[in-house]
Amino acid sequence: MKSGKLIAVDLFSGAGGLSLGFLQTGQIQIAAAVENNKSAQRTYLANHLDVKMYGDIQEVDYDEILKECNEIGSGKVNIVFGGPPCQGFSNANRQKVALISANNQLVKEYVKAIERLNPEAFVMENVKEIRSSKHKFFLSSQDEHEIKYLKLVPTAEKVSLGLVETLKEELILFLNDPFRVSITNYTISDRVLYSKLSHLSRKKKEAKVYLSKTRKGIKNFFNNWERQHQFYWCPDYREKWMELGNLLQDERSPIDEVYSCLEEVMTIHQIIMRAGEIEINSLETGGFYLKDNEILVNLKSYVVLDYLKAKFKSLGYKINEDRLILNSANFGAPQQRERLFIIGIRNELVVDKEVKLPEPIIENPIHFYTVKDAIKDLENVQPLVLIEEDKPLIKDCVNYANPLLKYLQAGTAVVHNHVMTDTRETALERFRALQPGQNFHHLDDSFKGTYSNPKRTQNTVYLRLNYNTPSGTVLNIRKSMWIHPVKNRAVSIREAARLQTFPDNFIFIGAKDAQYQQVGNAVPPLLGRAVADQLLFYLGHPADQSLKNIITPYEMANL
Repeated sequence: MKSGKLIAVDLFSGAGGLSLGFLQTGQIQIAAAVENNKSAQRTYLANHLDVKMYGDIQEVDYDEILKECNEIGSGKVNIVFGGPPCQGFSNANRQKVALISANNQLVKEYVKAIERLNPEAFVMENVKEIRSSKHKFFLSSQDEHEIKYLKLVPTAEKVSLGLVETLKEELILFLNDPFRVSITNYTISDRVLYSKLSHLSRKKKEAKVYLSKTRKGIKNFFNNWERQHQFYWCPDYREKWMELGNLLQDERSPIDEVYSCLEEVMTIHQIIMRAGEIEINSLETGGFYLKDNEILVNLKSYVVLDYLKAKFKSLGYKINEDRLILNSANFGAPQQRERLFIIGIRNELVVDKEVKLPEPIIENPIHFYTVKDAIKDLENVQPLVLIEEDKPLIKDCVNYANPLLKYLQAGTAVVHNHVMTDTRETALERFRALQPGQNFHHLDDSFKGTYSNPKRTQNTVYLRLNYNTPSGTVLNIRKSMWIHPVKNRAVSIREAARLQTFPDNFIFIGAKDAQYQQVGNAVPPLLGRAVADQLLFYLGHPADQSLKNIITPYEMANL
């Protein structure tokens, strides 16, 4: 049956926060969603019915999606929206094994989808840091023609593959050898072993315990070393691996000796892996060289945001140029969360209009909705601990519900997903010592003994929320150990979902950590709704009711 609504496709949909915001306009029907995470898929499909779900975006059949759109609409895609993951690159981050972020490549998959689906309009959401020059693509032989067509000028980049103390001259000769086989033949083929060695290299304090659990598997690997690692680029490299194998298998080996050899071998191996990425991705390079024990290579790069702007314009879209960042608190969320949005409208639809992001509904920070506005009614509803025992819990009645709370309560008398992390006594002692707004760094040093480097702990760890302010950016708050404003317990999944502006009738599915992660990864639906309202204005399909009329600015709500 044909729909009279605009047809949309959600890419990198996650649990469906952006989809929910768009659906709340009453003007949009979603034909298909693309999401690779299985738990997020289940949550999305449970809350968004009659949507065709696809997995890996690199394997999506766009002709099939167009067919889906034809069956329910006019045969075309009106809107594409989504937020491809994107991570920055830093030469200083040598702890990061991969040189080239696979997530950055997913940004190009989003662009590919726009090319193939050719929508009337699109929305791309991302972290605000994507504006930084750290977010870049390295120039490959495959995209050189396109970059020239887009009139982008790549920047010369000196990239470090790592520091090495031994075999450095031999390593340079090997990396630059024009007659060698592919570099990937010189890396560990057994992913399980590599994972164990990599984990061990980062866990010196727990080395004895970890080795006792994994020594058998490591021994089996080294017994088959010649078969699994058949190519050696120099005899001394092979000897170092044999030495490591003997040390790991012998329970009498001193831990310091194990780690000295392990660090040496893994450092070289990771350099080879990074060089392999350069080879696999056909990156333009002038060769590898050595300077002060550092293996370096000259690459060319171009900034992700510059590429996106130029590419979208070349595809015939007018985009927002001046203002790219929105704060969810300006649109009714009880959370300070800044995200980057690019809105694109086909040129012929906005000939005489400038494309802009929506203006704030709540401008003055003193009128932002707070944590109290969003979750106070759940204060005395005791959360469950086991996800397997999740069930509807009765909410407390409240004499006055502000417009945000009315929206969040969604007309239901119960809440699902009111499940929290079980807290051990050590963590509870920290909870009791912290006041609203304080975090790990406010604790006395006597509470920090379990952390190897307390000074490097982020300010969001062990954060006790403050009822009287919006929260900070909600991520996976289970990992960060966020604390309830007045209770000595962790913030529940539902409370985190409330801060993200998911109404109570939106149910999350999956393991406990998967649900916390889905909530943290999501675009706040109210923020998505504000962007959807703006997009519909340009397409001539105003929402059934504007967001401003639903989430009345706080100062008016209290009159």
